[in-house]
Amino acid sequence: MMRVPYDHRLESIDEQLAKLIAERLRISQGTNGHPTKEQFDRWCEEYHVDRHVIASVFAAMNNPRRPPRLPVSPQNLVGIVSVMKKVQSEGVTYQITRMEQYADFSLVYVDIYTDDDAETAELKVQLMLDIDPNEGRQIQFHRSQGHTNQSSIAYMVSPKLPDDLKTFSFRLVPNPMPHHPRPPERILDQTVAFD
Repeated sequence: MMRVPYDHRLESIDEQLAKLIAERLRISQGTNGHPTKEQFDRWCEEYHVDRHVIASVFAAMNNPRRPPRLPVSPQNLVGIVSVMKKVQSEGVTYQITRMEQYADFSLVYVDIYTDDDAETAELKVQLMLDIDPNEGRQIQFHRSQGHTNQSSIAYMVSPKLPDDLKTFSFRLVPNPMPHHPRPPERILDQTVAFD
């Protein structure tokens, strides 16, 4: 693949960007702070920038030193801590059920769902787990699954959280990750015979 040469007319702008990013990271101290949806919308309109571009910049600043994804294997599990915390807001239930404890990290499991009779086509969860106090922990999305009015998400926290739930608190904070349009759906509805 041929690399496009750097346009040196951009150098002073890129330097200003690097300086502003460094200043923001210094002030935020790595917390998961995000502008509101209204602020994103205003900036996109005012500066004529695609929402996905701005959202991806803020998402990258959320975890500036993202560690490599650690292998998760049932053989490496050292314990399970029952959390069972539940909050309801605007017809949506958020609950943290458990933490799986591994030697170097924790997996925190979050279930989000609406009322059974809700006519919700699909939940688009744009939330990141946050821990207070953070104490330099890195938090990243691990995996998710869901259907119609329910979503289950696992977040990876490293280093691992203490077993004592009284020493820290959980919250979910906005994390407007860029969402790209889904590719066209392919329906598989033919009989498949294995001879």
